[in-house]
Amino acid sequence: MVGGTVVISPLVRFATNPIISPSQITFTSASGAFNAGACVDRVTGRVVLLVRVFEQATKRSCLVLALSSDGRVIDEILDGPAVAREAPYEEWGVEDARITYLADEGRYAITYTGYSPAGPRVCLITTDDLLSPARYQRHGPRIQGENKNCVVFPEKLGGKYVILHRPMPRIVCVRVNSLEEEWPAAGVEVLSPRRGTWRSSRVGAGAPPISTRLGWLFPFHGATEISEGNVYSMGWCVLDHDAPEKAVFVSDTPALTPEAAYEIDAGPLPQVDMANFRNGVRVVFPQGLVDRGDDLIVYYGAADVSVAGASVNREALVDSIDSAIAERERRKRDT
Repeated sequence: MVGGTVVISPLVRFATNPIISPSQITFTSASGAFNAGACVDRVTGRVVLLVRVFEQATKRSCLVLALSSDGRVIDEILDGPAVAREAPYEEWGVEDARITYLADEGRYAITYTGYSPAGPRVCLITTDDLLSPARYQRHGPRIQGENKNCVVFPEKLGGKYVILHRPMPRIVCVRVNSLEEEWPAAGVEVLSPRRGTWRSSRVGAGAPPISTRLGWLFPFHGATEISEGNVYSMGWCVLDHDAPEKAVFVSDTPALTPEAAYEIDAGPLPQVDMANFRNGVRVVFPQGLVDRGDDLIVYYGAADVSVAGASVNREALVDSIDSAIAERERRKRDT
């Protein structure tokens, strides 16, 4: 505790960051290899990253598989897209995947942004084999209207799938009977921007949540207004385990904010609308969260260019959040 405020156990950036850079992509000339979804493959035990690659020739994105045995060092990047632009709703790009393993069903749910003249749409792929793109089954856009930053919970609650998505500028929670049916565009608001803070403009879900003794833990991103630099940072959120529509903890300050050299790029970058970044591209964009030993590893897009990682001891993080929740409740009682 510092000055009466509980300090949340910090994420520690990998000393080897960035762990994936555009120069490591061999099948195309890439200006960005970033915003990776992540999951542990249940057959091999390796960490699988589904990386967004921005192709300079086409000025469009595809998704590429990268593999790691320990979660910290990339062993292999597959030579070609795992998810290419095939459907009309992907004409302008396939972007920003999140991966959830549904243990009860033995399959993975991959949410991603399909971009086309219709705008950005939340799309879904399911598969029983994460390492075999030929087995990926597309289900198309799941939500009516423009939307992004969607994650699926790893288990059903009350017999229904639980989903977070982002109708600009807030995160909402919906429940559906089937992933294959259309998902509601409207839901219960879970988290919204807050003026004068690191999330003054908008928020969005980061990685699919994991279950802890406190509830569902997930990283989310917040961004400031364009006039404030449009800075993207990461925070922690905990949702009630049985009623995930209710947030029981939200970071007051960022868990990660752009500070390292690889998290800041002066540009210009072809994958970025530079009009939205007045002081350079300053981005920490979380999309993957995995358990590895005693640690949680967060994978995030850095400066819309590369993939970076950071870790924290799981129990230390949960204990510190628990203390922060208890301190907040104590203050409420004392006022």
